[in-house]
Amino acid sequence: MKLDNLKLFVQTLKTGSITGAANELGIAKSSLSRHLTELESEFNIRLLNRRPRNLTATEAGQLLFDQVAPLMEGLNEVSHFMEHWREQPRGALTMLLPLEFFNEDMGQLTVEFMEAYKDIQLTITHYAGPLPDNSREFDLSFVLHDRPLPPSDLIARSLMSLPQGIYGSAHCGDTGTITELAQLSAASVILQPGERDWQFRSEGGAISIPVSGRLTMSSEQMRLVAAIRGQGLVKLPRYLAEQQVKLGTLCPLQTSLPLEAQTVSVVYPGRTMPRKSRALLEFIQDNIGRLHSRL
Repeated sequence: MKLDNLKLFVQTLKTGSITGAANELGIAKSSLSRHLTELESEFNIRLLNRRPRNLTATEAGQLLFDQVAPLMEGLNEVSHFMEHWREQPRGALTMLLPLEFFNEDMGQLTVEFMEAYKDIQLTITHYAGPLPDNSREFDLSFVLHDRPLPPSDLIARSLMSLPQGIYGSAHCGDTGTITELAQLSAASVILQPGERDWQFRSEGGAISIPVSGRLTMSSEQMRLVAAIRGQGLVKLPRYLAEQQVKLGTLCPLQTSLPLEAQTVSVVYPGRTMPRKSRALLEFIQDNIGRLHSRL
């Protein structure tokens, strides 16, 4: 007995005509009639009363319909369940984040993601400084940068930009002595690891100004504190320094050209992203407006 024939038989009786059932099923009327005839041949009994204007079940056909229709409904539910199960992201995921990256917001997003995707196991690791060499071992890695990422076989996607500014202690007058960009080279600057210059945006492209200083820190929060305490000028995202400017503990340096914005990018291995990685990235992208609300 062919299961397809039973499905077509049930649908035909539900519709009430071979023409209507064929239209709903998207098959030719002649093909549907052939399947129904084949089913009657298998049982060696007439199942349908075929009349010009309507179609009804014989006594045997009604008995078969009553037995088979609930089973077909159950099979449809099983099919839908298995399709949903197949499409549902599952498995282990690893994500690499900068040490200070909207930790409160990202923590909230992570919890909501885990509540939405019950079959995901997520491990989050943090790093300080430049993107580590082992980032290719993670499904998704987020990086903050204000210049192009170095060549890599990893795929990179920009998510958002964060305007930056230069700040100094309000009590030391650091910002008042700088009137030209070139003067930054002689100023004491609080550096990030590996930092040798600051990038400014001009119509002709990026302009690099060499910078140097005695103090190097990976943490933006620690650089902020050091600047407040008069350890030198610091480059920070505006959202991070804004509150201290309002409090009067930091002063912004007005420059003739703006700093290059800090870009938030995600990098991942391979051009074909697994369903579980895509689900996490899309979830973050859909909710990244929460980060914008703080800027």
